[in-house]
Amino acid sequence: MRAILDIAWNELRILFSDKGIWLNLVILPILISVAVGFANGGGASSSTEGPRLVVDVIDADNSTLSQQFLADVRAANARVLLCPIDNDEADACGMGETALLPEVAQNRLEDEASLALIEIPAGFGESVLSGQQATVLYRSNEDITAPQYILQAVQVAAQRAGGAQAAVSVANEVASDLSILEFSDEADHATFEQGVREEAQALWASDPITVEYVLASVEPQAEGTGNAGFQQSIPGIGSMYVLFTVLPLAAMMIRERKQWTLQRLVTMPLSRGQILGGKLLARFVMGMIQYGVMFGFGLALGIRYGNDPFALILLMVVFTLCVTSLALAVTTLLKTEPQADGITLFMSLTLAPLGGAWWPLDIVPEWMRVIGHISPIAWVMDGFHSLIFFNGNLGTIIVPILVLLAMGAAFFAFGVARFRFE
Repeated sequence: MRAILDIAWNELRILFSDKGIWLNLVILPILISVAVGFANGGGASSSTEGPRLVVDVIDADNSTLSQQFLADVRAANARVLLCPIDNDEADACGMGETALLPEVAQNRLEDEASLALIEIPAGFGESVLSGQQATVLYRSNEDITAPQYILQAVQVAAQRAGGAQAAVSVANEVASDLSILEFSDEADHATFEQGVREEAQALWASDPITVEYVLASVEPQAEGTGNAGFQQSIPGIGSMYVLFTVLPLAAMMIRERKQWTLQRLVTMPLSRGQILGGKLLARFVMGMIQYGVMFGFGLALGIRYGNDPFALILLMVVFTLCVTSLALAVTTLLKTEPQADGITLFMSLTLAPLGGAWWPLDIVPEWMRVIGHISPIAWVMDGFHSLIFFNGNLGTIIVPILVLLAMGAAFFAFGVARFRFE
């Protein structure tokens, strides 16, 4: 064991003698993680404040009920900006002096000047009052985040309008069954219906029923951290740079074999297992140092990593072992140093985004998630997400750990069986 440690220490000393190592070990990973973190929404407030959701509105009905419908959309999401109704002196809608005609609204939607378009047809209010089917046309430019929030607000408004009209229908049925309740004229009946509608709207606004959401077996994430983007980018870019740090083992092995360094080591009173173990240990330590740099930077930013530090560290260890074994396996398949440099760089830049290091796999189609789990990064990111976003523990990440161990064992067995010192 002492021989393995001595070889590993010598390898680390050689690696750190190159002052340029700090660029790839510290500066670049941190800069990229910050950029990716902001791209994924890092630093955004978790409150209702934030970028406005620009929604164009064409209200051809312009009735009390259509205006109430739009008011309910605003109430459902405070970030919705209805244009041109809510436009201000600063021209938040970006319309200038242009009138919002249907063709203009369609162009704004296609150019992503607005995120959605709501069209309320003429006769909307009359249809609602008469109990007939009323339709509101909703279009979006299919943005991957915003339209789902806007659509939810529109659906809430539609449910409120429908619920108020249902209350009016029930009230009319009750009134007809009570002989003591009579209306003097149509105006009196209309006043009665309006009173019922307003009472139903008031009940909607007061939220008489609330739902308390609790995730079983997992404590909910603290609110208001505003660091979700960095909670994705720190482990993701950290894992990618573990690949960048460990996989160059392949080029180093080929170079030392070509320079007869490995062959000279074999002539020393060392077993081949000790020599190979020392070199693999050095790269494993480099991978763990890389994780330490990235997660330490995250702590400085105030990022929280869940409540199970042991599981977190174990996940890092298992992933780094897997990548170290992968580097050994790749070494046996390559012949020249330039070939090794090119292939390992290609592998790093492919496995990282494929496995969700740059963005969560939740936003990609199901078939891409399946393909993505060919990459070890997908499994380690599954574990990080469980620990960081859902306060998981060792039990919740046991599958990623077992898969990474199995991958590592397969790579190691393949590499050891094919590795040659000569």
